[in-house]
Amino acid sequence: MDIIISWLQQGLSGIVPFVIMIGLLVFVHELGHFLVAKYYNVRVEVFSLGFGKKILQHKKGDTTYCVSLIPLGGYVKMYGDDPTADVPAAEREHAFLLKPVGQRIAIVLAGPLMNLFFAAFLFMTIAMVGDPVMSNQLGDVAQGSQAYEAGFRSGDRIVAINGEEKSFWREVARKISDSPNQELLFRVERSAADSDAPQTQEVRATPRLVENENILSTRAKVGQIEGLNIESLSSLVGLKDPEGPAGQAGIRTFDMISQIAGQEVGYWRELEPALRRALDSHAHSESGMMSFHVRAYEVEKTHPEREVLVDVSELDLERPLLAQLGLESTELYILRVRRDSPAEQAGLKPGDKIVSLNQQEVSEWPHVVKGVSGFNPEEQEYLGFGVLRQGERIELQAQPELTNLMNAQGQDDRRYTVGIVPAYINVTAPPALFRTRNPIQAASIGAKESLVMTQMVVMGVIRLIQGEVSTKNIAGVITIGRFASQTFEIGLAAFLKMMAILSINLFIINLLPIPILDGGHLMFFFIEAIKGAPVSLKKMEVAQTVGLLILMGLLIFSLFNDITNWFSSAGW
Repeated sequence: MDIIISWLQQGLSGIVPFVIMIGLLVFVHELGHFLVAKYYNVRVEVFSLGFGKKILQHKKGDTTYCVSLIPLGGYVKMYGDDPTADVPAAEREHAFLLKPVGQRIAIVLAGPLMNLFFAAFLFMTIAMVGDPVMSNQLGDVAQGSQAYEAGFRSGDRIVAINGEEKSFWREVARKISDSPNQELLFRVERSAADSDAPQTQEVRATPRLVENENILSTRAKVGQIEGLNIESLSSLVGLKDPEGPAGQAGIRTFDMISQIAGQEVGYWRELEPALRRALDSHAHSESGMMSFHVRAYEVEKTHPEREVLVDVSELDLERPLLAQLGLESTELYILRVRRDSPAEQAGLKPGDKIVSLNQQEVSEWPHVVKGVSGFNPEEQEYLGFGVLRQGERIELQAQPELTNLMNAQGQDDRRYTVGIVPAYINVTAPPALFRTRNPIQAASIGAKESLVMTQMVVMGVIRLIQGEVSTKNIAGVITIGRFASQTFEIGLAAFLKMMAILSINLFIINLLPIPILDGGHLMFFFIEAIKGAPVSLKKMEVAQTVGLLILMGLLIFSLFNDITNWFSSAGW
């Protein structure tokens, strides 16, 4: 019942952003048809936002402007667009179907093109109002990786490559991907332990030519420096020893530490050095108590921050400090167990720490993923889990189930799972604000971004047809409404970006050669231009019926995906 109420609340909260977004996109699309039709002296009888019963209308000249009940599209009704209707000789100059085929193509094409131009305008607006993007600060650089061996360290800030200034991660990533097998000179800024000012370092590295994991790209291979990324393990902690100083002070598993003795911390790698600095500076009371600011972490919930005082008087500086406090990383902890999953049936619970699979010790989360996905029911009936729960080791047995999942590239991934979510929370550095006040530069950025996004959408359609992208990515009005609501809450830039992406999707979808859509009309008109005669009415009627069935099928399928994804995200 709670999920149903939550569903209704989310739906109602998403209506206004959804109507604003869809209303603007439909208006722009229909405005394209309208303006070019008027330019060619075609009489426009109705300009409608929405379908169905008219709830607002106003007539000016020959055109009735209206808002209709169902806000899922719109239409422009032009005089003479019915091939079966008679057109008086005096009105022939205003009839759509009696215009030269080139003019009809221009009128139909204007709608989708307006969506493309509108997307470019939105990207230009985003560039001028400011767009929070990933900064140029690195995340955790694993020891032994190519990046580490080259000289990069966790938290480095890449400020230039081959003398070119770089302020954002996308600039860094683009340069690396475009430079396979070419040595690059990086200038990085690195925090110094004994100084507030960062130190400048030079690092040389050669990106290796690897398979491109971005299936929406036209390039099969790109440059990559293995280990270079912007994600860091969060400051989420697990309570290894409930009787240790941290547990006695009130710190619990899945608390996230934000301050140690007044020092801001955001990543796991910062906790030990911050604690050591605090001890070196004697940032604790005479009784040996040190201030920690923490807040409890739960999926989709935010808890207030609280201060706890931890006894650090007995800590030995020669040994790892967090371990002495009874704290450890949550990488192997279970954050959530899916309802009615094999894990729940086996007795696994949130907060359990996985220490072994089939009596084999595990030390990192990829070992767990490999062990579960590699389950072979022909060789074993169950998968044994060894877990620590409140300091006690428990042995449990789960029977993994074959599950259809979607990977990060949007592809179907069928493998064995047990229904657990790890407390392996990665975070990135605070975003940097990209902004330009130069309208010419902003217009150039808008054009480039719209072309890049158009390429990605086109490749997405191609990959979908090829079967390389899961059909679960086909979304409908419910998903659009959810995203509209979420981006509206995030801020203007996110909302405008979502609108621009959707506008480009409308541009591409409307050009598909499916009767009913603009692309279907264009197909008929191009055939007419080539043959010198229009397509027969009977063939058009058959094609229109097929097109309608295709669209209805896609609508039903997208609605099914929307509902399935919604219930999945709600934990059903």
